Amino acid sequence: MTIKQAVILCGGLGTRLGRITKRIPKPLVVVNNLTVLEHIIKNLSRYGITEVLLLCHYKSDLFKKKFHNKFYFNIKIKCIIEKSLLGSSGALLNAKKYLKNNFFFCNGDTLFDINLCDFFLNFGSRRQIALLALKKVKNNKRYDTFLINKGNKLKIDVSKKSKFIHSGMCIFSKKIIKLLDKRGSLEKKIFTKLIYKKQLFGKVYSNDFIDMGTLKDLKKLPQFLRKIGYKPALFLDRDGVINKDSGYVFKKNEIIWRNNIFKYVKKFNDKNFYVFVITNQSGIGRGYYSENDVKKLHIYMNEKFIENGAHIDEFFYAPYFKDSKKKIYTKNKNLRKPNIGMIKLAQKNWNINLSKSILIGDKYSDKQTAILAKIPYKILKFSQKLH
Repeated sequence: MTIKQAVILCGGLGTRLGRITKRIPKPLVVVNNLTVLEHIIKNLSRYGITEVLLLCHYKSDLFKKKFHNKFYFNIKIKCIIEKSLLGSSGALLNAKKYLKNNFFFCNGDTLFDINLCDFFLNFGSRRQIALLALKKVKNNKRYDTFLINKGNKLKIDVSKKSKFIHSGMCIFSKKIIKLLDKRGSLEKKIFTKLIYKKQLFGKVYSNDFIDMGTLKDLKKLPQFLRKIGYKPALFLDRDGVINKDSGYVFKKNEIIWRNNIFKYVKKFNDKNFYVFVITNQSGIGRGYYSENDVKKLHIYMNEKFIENGAHIDEFFYAPYFKDSKKKIYTKNKNLRKPNIGMIKLAQKNWNINLSKSILIGDKYSDKQTAILAKIPYKILKFSQKLH
């Protein structure tokens, strides 16, 4: 299952935050130099989301001015305005003409640090109308809880003894529109209908989660964001590791995938690693193909990973060739392995815990890169299967 659209609920009044939300809505509070909403959108951009709908009511003009018909982190944003407060069910119904057949749905004031591609992979059976990402908690006095059976179907836990709470993240089929009320809550009305129809499912995760709906939790948000943003990285060579090295590969039909490479990368995604590709591409400097060819190929490759529940956070490539006819490609030699320029670029763009990172390659230059970057190295031959 590939999900391209996300819908974010932004219309609430945020009364529990007192004076803060009298002047600004919760999702527009600035934390660590970005609004809460920008943090959410930035995270979504890692998982193949290309379009976001913001369901807005309270101070909707602020959302529209900042986001409407603009791009953030390569995602197109559109604001859908409620003239009156409709609740989560009514807000979703109000956006019905913009909804894709399947879409991701989340609150504009919660963050759950999971591999969303794994979550997407669990959606798609005929009976599923909704799939909830459940957070496993030790102590709960604040949230409604769910019971989940072996088939991942959900029931509301009346006793409130269950350890599974709703994280605010869901995947919906557009079929849910037929069940929506013009006003009211998804949790209190629509989920009950789905449970009766045996069409509400769940997937449990134990990853870090925060709901910034209270002042106490909002104060924890800066530290939470620093914690989840600081991750180790898996650095992968491309040709010879992800795909067979058949010489200057730049077309889709030239890709021969490594055995189990999708499962291998997904394992690191699930363990909360960043995943980067660092690849020497002197074919650009030699004039065999263009940078645009490489970028298109990398988009295609990442789409294949996403289809299999995995993802690459960013592709880095070195077009350097000392005898290139184009002067631009005789520069930036530091990017070309065994130099560590691509790793430095990754560090600039992402908050990487380098001491716990790993580099996988198939050539001596990859090993030298790891040594210079002071990170562990593993070599894999093409004939080897990945486990």
